[in-house]
Amino acid sequence: MKSVRDISGEEIMELPRLGLDDTFEFRCKACGKCCKHREDVILTPYDMFRIARHLHRTPEEIFIRYCHMYEGVMSHLPVVRIVPIPPDNACPFLMNKRCVVHNGKPVVCRVYPLARVFETEGGGATFINSGSSCTHESSPITVRDWIGDVASNECETAGSLWRDIITTLYESVRPDKLSISDDTRQQIVNVIFTSLYLNYDTNRSFIPQLQSNFEAIKILLDATLEEVGDEQC
Repeated sequence: MKSVRDISGEEIMELPRLGLDDTFEFRCKACGKCCKHREDVILTPYDMFRIARHLHRTPEEIFIRYCHMYEGVMSHLPVVRIVPIPPDNACPFLMNKRCVVHNGKPVVCRVYPLARVFETEGGGATFINSGSSCTHESSPITVRDWIGDVASNECETAGSLWRDIITTLYESVRPDKLSISDDTRQQIVNVIFTSLYLNYDTNRSFIPQLQSNFEAIKILLDATLEEVGDEQC
């Protein structure tokens, strides 16, 4: 099976969907191969929060030590990825073939070799088998048993809410919608990044904080759009 990274969006949409109580064939022997030669592990704000909470650090500390942010080419929104360690581009959380943040690892890693999909606004998550290069003898396991705490209400709500936030922000900041200077756009990207990725207290619930941070961003964007409109009149 081809990796989900190597197939088109149309092919992904045609892959069979798995629910939490469906089974698939896989077995992990902790070889660490899936944690190496990767430069594409993208983090959501919830991923940053999970890692920070697990390590008793702040999201800002996690970002400074392990991550890099850039503006998405298509989305024009901040994208955060884990910076791998050379020479084999290993995840910085991989030590002695074990993930040191296993109970707080990014969702994309926690569900591997599955991929979580939110197809429609307000809909719940389903999963696809994204393919694995592992050659271990496999055995059947349910999606629920494999993904563990990713099946929690908090995790699913965070994923669904983040999907909706990304959609809303994209519609607001895309260049044909928001005609502003590069410097102003970069300032907006930086504010979105700080508010949505870093501004959290890990001793409090994540969802209300994300909602509050998003409301603050919407106020900023509304004010920016109004200012741009006044300048163009």
